Amino acid sequence: MTEARGESPAIAWSIFVAGLLACVYAWQIRQPSGTSDFTILYTSARQPAALMYQPPPGARTNMNPPHAQLLLRPLAALPLETAGAVFRGIGVVCLLACLWWIWRTAEERWTIADAGVLLAWTPMAAMLSLNQVTWVLWPLLVAAAASWRSGRWMRGAIAYGVALSVKPFLGVVLLWLILTRRWTAAVAAIATAAAMFAIGIAAFGLEPLRLWVEALRSVQWTAAPMNASIEGWVARVSASQSIPGLAVAFVVLALVLAALRNVPVRDAWTLLVATAILVSPLGWIYYLWWIFPGRRPFRVFLAAPLLWVPWAYVPVSISNRAVAATIGSVYFWGLAMLCAAEARRVRRAVTAGSACDPGPRRP
Repeated sequence: MTEARGESPAIAWSIFVAGLLACVYAWQIRQPSGTSDFTILYTSARQPAALMYQPPPGARTNMNPPHAQLLLRPLAALPLETAGAVFRGIGVVCLLACLWWIWRTAEERWTIADAGVLLAWTPMAAMLSLNQVTWVLWPLLVAAAASWRSGRWMRGAIAYGVALSVKPFLGVVLLWLILTRRWTAAVAAIATAAAMFAIGIAAFGLEPLRLWVEALRSVQWTAAPMNASIEGWVARVSASQSIPGLAVAFVVLALVLAALRNVPVRDAWTLLVATAILVSPLGWIYYLWWIFPGRRPFRVFLAAPLLWVPWAYVPVSISNRAVAATIGSVYFWGLAMLCAAEARRVRRAVTAGSACDPGPRRP
């Protein structure tokens, strides 16, 4: 593969050093255990089923379904600081395992610049600060993408179905499976997700599931700057949030799925996941780790450099709509840039005939 524009040893090492410094800074200013996102999960897992979705004073509600709490119950027996450290350690192991596998199997050779941009981009700082579930779920999605690329649709669908059961916005990928008539994979993914919910019902009953759905419907923090979705942008600039945001998201989703109807997963994955984040009501930037495998990180940096703007420079409380629509929505614009760049790349590949999917569509 040709060297990406602007990439040279001096630039690559400069990016790497900048990335290391960014990680050190992010670690120093990370949220303490008492306010990190892991604390929300930890507190929820310690509660009886009837109180699982009742947030502590001043905290947000847990957005993960009941069956996800089963995995956290062992950690809930530990002190908060210890549990947080164990969970972070598991996440880092998952991160390194995924990066190693993606680097080893990448069609385009990674360089030190790729490591640098991953260290420097905002999703890294977000994960170091918030101790979120993104890295823990990532191996499931890497396994799904890898299995599908090698034609093992059933195995990939099972891994994907587990991730789907925890983060339903990943249903965009399920729509692509249906659109491309991967019926067996689609049914397997749905059945796996349903089985996960059934496990949660068996463990806790139906009431926590109902409370979880209510929690999803009662979200009040859509306008947060870290929400890179269309709905997040609308919430920041308009008093009327739901209808215009959902309408635009629906149109974008329809256009992307139509463009990917004859495109194999090798070329479709990055755009599918990026679109899922863009059209989700809560498209947090730390989910962007899931666009890999699919593209070299350095090329993502060139396509969407706004995703590298440190969140310290993004205003949190915005009264001016012009500021809210621009600087306050920098991650939305970065994600939109990425989706647009990926759509152009897929279109060029289809035009050149390199992204056509000649294989059977029954699996």
